[in-house]
Amino acid sequence: MPVNKRPSFVNFPIPFDHPYTIPTLVATVGASALLYYSLQASHKADLKEAIRQQVVEKRRHLKRKEDKFASLKIEKQYVNPFKEWKTQNVSVMDSLCLWLGLYNNNQILKDIPIVKPRTDLIKTENTFTWLGQSTCIFSIEGLRILTDPVFDHDKRLRPSPCLMQDLKGLIDIVLVSHQHFDHLDEKAVIQFGNDVTWYIPLGLREWFVKRGVENVIELDWWQEIHHKGRPDILIACIPSMHESRSTTFDKDESLWCSFVLKSKRDRIFFCGDTGYVPELFQSIRDLYAPFTLAAIPIGTFEPQSVFKSLYMSPQEAAKAHTDLGNPALSVGIHWGTFINSNENFQHISDINSTSRFITTCFGETLII
Repeated sequence: MPVNKRPSFVNFPIPFDHPYTIPTLVATVGASALLYYSLQASHKADLKEAIRQQVVEKRRHLKRKEDKFASLKIEKQYVNPFKEWKTQNVSVMDSLCLWLGLYNNNQILKDIPIVKPRTDLIKTENTFTWLGQSTCIFSIEGLRILTDPVFDHDKRLRPSPCLMQDLKGLIDIVLVSHQHFDHLDEKAVIQFGNDVTWYIPLGLREWFVKRGVENVIELDWWQEIHHKGRPDILIACIPSMHESRSTTFDKDESLWCSFVLKSKRDRIFFCGDTGYVPELFQSIRDLYAPFTLAAIPIGTFEPQSVFKSLYMSPQEAAKAHTDLGNPALSVGIHWGTFINSNENFQHISDINSTSRFITTCFGETLII
């Protein structure tokens, strides 16, 4: 009698009729696939970091800072060409605490004054106004320049001192340092649209065009341009040590930066998010100082195990002020607006060891 050699689940050693068998197999295969792709991603990240370090070492003896700190792309992703950069090896505990918001309990302050910006002064004088986080208005030689516009975001701790509608028709130029949610808001882009000229780092133009905004100029690090119709106004895109991805699964496909604004009378430094790189700030000083005003970020620096390479503490910001050649006035920005980290902003006055580095109220307008 012929033997039936077809496979049968009845004789198979795994008990497929058990209710937990299939879920267990699915979980095992899924975990194995996750482990495989995790190891692959880790290997790619290690290889990219090795290449980055090789480039940094090769550039170490270059005399021109524009060459030493030129933007760097590896495998279609931007990376930091600074020896100070350390890839964040965030522990499981830190990741869990960040995700649960347990590192955010010290930032909620209720006694920071909010005042309405002096639009009368902004229209007629050279001024600086901080609106929260890195959103600022610089008024220089009749031009009004807005930076990193974020106004009514639902994650703000406190409201903006003014509405976007209040600035409609007032702003000529918008500078964007990078695409993180607290620096680039889609609603603001659509609101200001093509009525203003947007200066952005490399890799962001397509994002704007998809939203119908084409009055956009992409700049690489150290690239300079005169604003259209204003040969007396120079805008320079300056390096910073940061990243543009928002999650572990994102890629750094667009650049990040700071900006220098230069007129016949004033030189302004708007510092985007950055870790502390002494030689970089000294290079900016050598190329563009003396500065009338510097807006320097002082928040989102704790825990250091997570944020050391990405942001500066108030003490590091004070060192950056010195490295920049001691601007006539530096103002601390990027604090007290969003819950992103664990530092206690009651200690933000640590930077006030010199009257030339101050903090202001939200919306306070300074004549410069």
